Amino acid sequence: MKPRRLRVSYQQPQSQVPLRWLALMPFLRLQGRWLDRAGFAVGADVNVQVEPGRLVIEVIDPQKTGTV
Repeated sequence: MKPRRLRVSYQQPQSQVPLRWLALMPFLRLQGRWLDRAGFAVGADVNVQVEPGRLVIEVIDPQKTGTV
């Protein structure tokens, strides 16, 4: 599959406090049919491994974890 290029933006806080008083929270949206083709079906549980400058997202196989 081809690489995807996305941009980190921010999510609007769910608060009545003016935005200038809140720290912006980074937000990354992943959506598209390409996720399904890559094995990320609707309802799938995922594991996110976090490293500096890198995220690794993997589908959790319920057969390996014993949860079905």
